[in-house]
Amino acid sequence: MNFNEHHHCLRGTHLKTQGCVVGKFTVKDNLPAHLAQGMFAKPGSYDMIMRYSSLTPKLLPDNLPAPRGIGMKVFGVEGEKIWGEDMKTQDWTFNNYPVLELRDPQTTYDIADSLERNWNNLPKFAEEQSQRVDADVATLGGQLPRQHSKPATHPMKSSTNKRSKQRKLTRIHFLVVAMPEYSQAAYRYGDYVAKFGVFPLSSEQKALEHTAIKDDDPINIISQEVRNFHLAHKVTYSFCAQLLQDLGEQPVDDIGIEWDAAKYPFEQVATLEFEPQDSWLPEFRVWWDDRITVNSWHGLKTHQPLGSTNRMRRVVYAESRKLRLKVNGYTDYVEPSSLKDVPTHGGIKAPQLELPFQPAVTSVEAAA
Repeated sequence: MNFNEHHHCLRGTHLKTQGCVVGKFTVKDNLPAHLAQGMFAKPGSYDMIMRYSSLTPKLLPDNLPAPRGIGMKVFGVEGEKIWGEDMKTQDWTFNNYPVLELRDPQTTYDIADSLERNWNNLPKFAEEQSQRVDADVATLGGQLPRQHSKPATHPMKSSTNKRSKQRKLTRIHFLVVAMPEYSQAAYRYGDYVAKFGVFPLSSEQKALEHTAIKDDDPINIISQEVRNFHLAHKVTYSFCAQLLQDLGEQPVDDIGIEWDAAKYPFEQVATLEFEPQDSWLPEFRVWWDDRITVNSWHGLKTHQPLGSTNRMRRVVYAESRKLRLKVNGYTDYVEPSSLKDVPTHGGIKAPQLELPFQPAVTSVEAAA
């Protein structure tokens, strides 16, 4: 549908790139047996790439409320792959809130049908979601304030209706590099099952937790603030596993129910590190937008995605990718095998243009 507006086919989800970076994914030493699983069984350091994004159905201004996410591709990961290909890569995807409204295939179909019918009337789409039985979760993404990242949240007390369990929102804002991220769905974790979280580590990142987007901020404020921060700082995150311990309280098949992190804590298994760099290189960004894909089914069998929503994604994401490539004139996607395949060293920087009549940050201002 977005092709008719942009004459270019964009992703069906997380379509707005906010930055692309290169870094290191380092598995911790001396992990206990329950955490030393899959790609985390042995300590080691891997090259990786990561993309910041906004989850909106269309290309919308950054000063509108929307979820934010990250997708990452880790290189050099040995082991048997789900799809049987020989590329030694492991993909991970995250959103900045711990539950997802697409909690099962039927719910996903209903929400997608509503979006298609109301493509040119998004307020009507939002109204239909607010009338759902599970409206508290179905409207969660739209309740997020105008943020660089995510609002702080607190678990609701137990409810007799499992489909109504979710987090209440408070109005605290974060810069995108300071936001926590969640896998939302569960994955196999070697001999165990787990969800994952990515959390900011550096003091510079944590200091930005209360930075908010204002109504009159430029429409591209997120991508340019991400660029500013990555140019000036080393950015670090912890990569954590939250193990399944009680199916009664930690359902796998309904990702609209949060696993209580106070009772079932996230445990760090790796560190993500990004040296200072330009996160807005045109060649890198466009290559990621048009040529590659990040899919949680692309990885080790020991980290197979679980649950009905993930099984649906295996089919839908593949078909969506095929259609997007075909419409944009490509015969197939690119699967990079290492950093040598990533276009980050061409010397092409974002054009430095003054845009006096546009409500956007110019690259001149961003680089200042």
